[in-house]
Amino acid sequence: MRWTDPDGKTLPFASDDELLVFLRTADVQSEKELSGGITVPKKLLLEKDGVRANAVFRDVHEEKSGATFSGGVGDLFFRDNYVFEPAAYELSRLLGLDNVPPATLRKLHGKKGSVQIWVEHAMTETKRVKDKIEPPDEARWKKQLQMMNVFDALVYNTDRNRGNILITPDWKLWMIDHTRAFRRNTELQDAAALKQCERGMYEKLKALDEAVARERLKEYLSNLEINAMLKRRKLILERLDQLIVGNGEDAVLYVYTEPPPASPPPPNP
Repeated sequence: MRWTDPDGKTLPFASDDELLVFLRTADVQSEKELSGGITVPKKLLLEKDGVRANAVFRDVHEEKSGATFSGGVGDLFFRDNYVFEPAAYELSRLLGLDNVPPATLRKLHGKKGSVQIWVEHAMTETKRVKDKIEPPDEARWKKQLQMMNVFDALVYNTDRNRGNILITPDWKLWMIDHTRAFRRNTELQDAAALKQCERGMYEKLKALDEAVARERLKEYLSNLEINAMLKRRKLILERLDQLIVGNGEDAVLYVYTEPPPASPPPPNP
């Protein structure tokens, strides 16, 4: 992903790690509360050494021994926390994914929170559906949705909705808002939703080193949360392996590659 500044210029970062340093250390030039969400995040304009970029800051930190949501659905050990944003990002890296925007921890006005790069020029899935905008490549779109389904099953995301699925002009799907993920539940929310998996993601899930995962996630997740995630990983693999036995590998596993970037228009004669 070539991250851009508010004017559309490509940010001069050679890697995600450089971008994360910027997110942690850049000065805040402006901030405003965002509407449309439960946790009221803030949009920040960051600047450092002449580089400017938008970002989103979240500081939600709510815990309950039990919570009940619409429809009477209960959630034991409810935790809505900003730390899950960088946790989701770090886990996505372990799985070879690049569709969770880079996020890290930082403070704003002395208050702890997480900061994540802003996805410029994106529309939500809400807008896509409302305006009846069809993807130009339906097969590619469905592959991205299946990758999201597997990831959401792994992190036990209880808040995936059309408002936190972003789509950039190249029709890449971005997953944001993971503050209500990483539950301590050791079962899958909806195993039936797992019908296919990207082959590289499947291989990364199989090869995931538990010790490495614990080391990368220990700053954000409790041992119980990590244990639950690893148990769900096992169930996901069992589900996919059962599908492979029943339907054949080629019907379950697929290869997803990003299309090459569009070529710039030729110069005017």
